[in-house]
Amino acid sequence: MRDTGAHTAGARRDVDVQALLEAARAAICAQPPRGREALAAVSALAPFAEAVSATEAVDLLERASAFGQVNVLDAVWDAFDGDFAYTGWALALALRCANEDAARDLLSRGVDLLGDFRKPRKLRALMPHEGTFTRFDLTRESPTLFLNNMDHTVSTEVFEPFGGVEQLAGKPYARKTSVANACACVFRLAQDGLFDATAFDDLFRAAVVRAWHALRHPTSRDPQTAEACFGLGRRMLALHRERGMGDANVELVLGNLVVPRADRSVIGFVCKNAPDVFLGRMMALDWLRADVELLSAMVPLLSPGTPAQNAELLRIMAAAGHMPELQTVAAWPHALDPASADAAIQAASAAGHAEAAAWLLARKQGVPAHAATGEKDVRPTAAPHIDSPTVTLSRHAGAAAAPSSYPATTTTPTPTTPGAADGHRFEREDLARRVVDLARGLIVAENPFLASSFALLDLVPVHMGAAFATDGRAVSFDVDQALAAFTATREAPTHDLMHVLVHCLMLHPFVGATVDRAAWDLASDIVAEALAAEVVGPRDNDRGRRIEAALDLIESTLGARVTTERLYHALRRGAFQNARADWQRLFLVDDHASWYPAHSPQSPAQSGAAEKDEGNASEGASQGSGPTDPQAGGSTQAADADASQGAEPAETRRSDPDGSSDRAPQPAASDYRDGVLDGTDAGSRSARQAEEAWRREAKSIRVNLQTLSRKRGSKLGRFVGELEVSTHEQVDYRDFLRQFAVQSEEMRLSDDEFDYVFYTYGLSLYGNMPLVEPLEYRDEKRIRDFVIVIDTSSSVTQDVVQQFVNTTFDVLTSESSFFQKVNVHIIQADQRVQSDTKITSLAELDRWRRDIRLFGFGGTDFRLAFTYVNDLLAAGEFDDLSGLIYFTDGWGIYPDRMPPYKTTFVFYDEDHRPELVPAWAMQITLHPGEFESMSVY
Repeated sequence: MRDTGAHTAGARRDVDVQALLEAARAAICAQPPRGREALAAVSALAPFAEAVSATEAVDLLERASAFGQVNVLDAVWDAFDGDFAYTGWALALALRCANEDAARDLLSRGVDLLGDFRKPRKLRALMPHEGTFTRFDLTRESPTLFLNNMDHTVSTEVFEPFGGVEQLAGKPYARKTSVANACACVFRLAQDGLFDATAFDDLFRAAVVRAWHALRHPTSRDPQTAEACFGLGRRMLALHRERGMGDANVELVLGNLVVPRADRSVIGFVCKNAPDVFLGRMMALDWLRADVELLSAMVPLLSPGTPAQNAELLRIMAAAGHMPELQTVAAWPHALDPASADAAIQAASAAGHAEAAAWLLARKQGVPAHAATGEKDVRPTAAPHIDSPTVTLSRHAGAAAAPSSYPATTTTPTPTTPGAADGHRFEREDLARRVVDLARGLIVAENPFLASSFALLDLVPVHMGAAFATDGRAVSFDVDQALAAFTATREAPTHDLMHVLVHCLMLHPFVGATVDRAAWDLASDIVAEALAAEVVGPRDNDRGRRIEAALDLIESTLGARVTTERLYHALRRGAFQNARADWQRLFLVDDHASWYPAHSPQSPAQSGAAEKDEGNASEGASQGSGPTDPQAGGSTQAADADASQGAEPAETRRSDPDGSSDRAPQPAASDYRDGVLDGTDAGSRSARQAEEAWRREAKSIRVNLQTLSRKRGSKLGRFVGELEVSTHEQVDYRDFLRQFAVQSEEMRLSDDEFDYVFYTYGLSLYGNMPLVEPLEYRDEKRIRDFVIVIDTSSSVTQDVVQQFVNTTFDVLTSESSFFQKVNVHIIQADQRVQSDTKITSLAELDRWRRDIRLFGFGGTDFRLAFTYVNDLLAAGEFDDLSGLIYFTDGWGIYPDRMPPYKTTFVFYDEDHRPELVPAWAMQITLHPGEFESMSVY
């Protein structure tokens, strides 16, 4: 029902509120403005504000935002005490009309451009549908925000003209607007930081989409509007890149502008302002690579991209025989290296373009190797002057490839009067940062969905024993090793950086103190290396071939889908014992010391050293324990170079499984940012926040790869699968078991309750002294009838079953969850029910636990165990069956029908398909270390 305000006419018998409303509307919308008259009209209406409907109040605010001076807007706001059902459109209209003072006033009052509908504190009438207020535009809470560039949001209204339908009540209103003025107003407010990241991104989207529409139809082209909106887009991009405003949605919006039949001016805007985005789309979109004319037209606007992008564009131009564009692209770094040149020559020859093929062949044979590969453009020297040509070219290369979806990292500020050593160190740190930033840009250029992930990690140059390290909040990298590796290989450390990012996305750093460190370190490194190879390609040297051979062995032993959890369990059971030492060196990329709690047991010497060094953490962040030899420091880039010559990769120092090391452990990467080590409580809170942020990020990327970027996601099947595993929510096993308890009255003193008879008797007898006698009974929730089914198929081991039973027994007894007399059936089943052990007391359960004998080891069919339990239930075996727990690896046939009792599947491994579990059954997964942390056995 629409809140029309008809009820206001008779709200006050002696006052015509509707007439006051009409007078206020007319005075506010008057042109030229009549400020005094508008203030008087609003003042006359204010005493009767309670008689004005929510719709009429919002309409009055929107009119004041579009027409009124700030004092009129303030008067309307104060008349209703700011109690408006919706304010987003008021701000949009102020921006549309370039009413900057009104817009600033609304923003200072906390008005959110993308805010949602809210119920007023004072309901004046039956509320209409919220879409009445938002005009069904998308808001911040809309789940499809940013999914489609063309969707109407409230920000879209900023750049639209008046259409005669803006009014929520009363007569239509309109005023002359200018898109150019609106764009200028938006930029000034954005420049002052008055929009949050989401509103900033959506205003950017709305502006460039308005330009897209202005050029869409040849018969109604509006170049002036398009240029004004593109100008705003360019200025907002500059704010995004230089000051970190906005979020990763900016790149997503730009990428979504590259669509078939889009005006070339729109595509040109993307190419000129975000060439990395366009080249990334070129690599992903078949239709774009096939549109040779469009690509040729865009070449003059583009900047060099990654070697793969440059080579692909060179091949396309060669196949089309477009010589000017071919010559332009051939001058880009790595575009004309031997492999790229051969592919381009072959494409030109196959298409019959002899001139292009001959020119490419001549260039290939006549150009020196170092010039053809572009090494001179990106190779830094040990410590060049900040204004040297080498640094300038390196900067240019980094800028060409680096994405703009994450906040720009700033170089460590140089002191006012630095010494020569400090200046030299700062220059080296700046160069090393550019090398790592170049790697980050190369990764995102080919994988735009990772842009928001890198935004969660600061880059921190340090001097330490490891090439890389992360605690989930920052990536610290060794300055000396980064520069030495880049000098040796002429390649940015893309694979190593991707390896570190995978750790964060898979939540590897967020584990408990009881986890087996050696097993978890190796399992995490193996999975991270495999996923990094899938995303950015395998290492192209002997080390890469040895890694592939090791992965083939692991997959042939454990199965095709090797998750971190599954590999960890296998290593804990002693798998691959003979190869573990070699694999620890082979898969080593980063240090994991910061993953584990700092208060874990350590030697007194280490403890004393930590206390001594705590006050000097800032100095240690830059100097470490002394100079590090790049040849022995553990850089995997240098290791790759050595491996290509048949040498073993250098080994980075890492904490031993028991927490000891041959040196004091380095502080976490994020600690370098603050200059001092985090306290235990603050560090724990920060770690929890980081874990939750990465869990959300992993979910976001998984959804992206399954929807918007599904073509890319189809090529990253293992990566998507691991993302799904890493985002599984962990469930507290103790809380879970309590769900199976039933209420009963126990003969046991209750400390929380007392006998009221004695209490009142004492008061009546003594006057002021009650007698307190605890009750001899109390209500408790305990477990009496219960079923545990253990999967004894060939994929389940004795050790895993023993740990599960020990943990279950320990949790139940420690929580006083069982009655003294119980009826627990422990059933072993694979393809059929193998055994059924009836337990009637905790003592019997303890005896059975100490001597478990498993039967079966065949296939898995869950249905037969349920049929067996249903038969027991029908035969009266259970008085009040609390539920059934099925402990399994998840690979079996599930029942179709829901049983008449609670059912939970407990998985000991992430290697299962949760979507196959029936909806009526609960499911939890026990992660590494959970068995050990909950059981004392």
